Amino acid sequence: MLILYSGITGIVPAPSVKEKEFKQICYSLLGSNVLEFIENGTLKNFYECIIKFKRRNIHILLNRHYPFIAFTSARELNDLYLPFIDEPDLSKLFEQYYKVLSLYQLNEPLTYTQKRKNIIVINENELHQDELKELVFWKPRTIGEVVFNYWD
Repeated sequence: MLILYSGITGIVPAPSVKEKEFKQICYSLLGSNVLEFIENGTLKNFYECIIKFKRRNIHILLNRHYPFIAFTSARELNDLYLPFIDEPDLSKLFEQYYKVLSLYQLNEPLTYTQKRKNIIVINENELHQDELKELVFWKPRTIGEVVFNYWD
């Protein structure tokens, strides 16, 4: 399945997913279990909601440009590491609205080579040349680090 679409990084123009709709869906599916929506600022390419689910806090991440969603375990908000998790019950709730990315997909190693100015990504992708340059700069190790990033 293609995940690395052109614009998914937020570096180049791409379609957009509406934050307001994401909030409405979270509230309609989870109600009072929604604890907080994290303000995005300009550095993140994703929306983020913290919920209480099965007696633990879980972060729901939605890419700003494509309807890809993922879950992480609780973490400090200033921690840039995203500890992705599979949460089957949440996946079932959200799969009618978004494409839920699995832990396997998110942790797939990102493989690329660079020969002078040519950057070649081995993983299936449609990334724009400007995004490829950002890969070299930021050095993400996994698909998840590309889809959900803090690049500016």
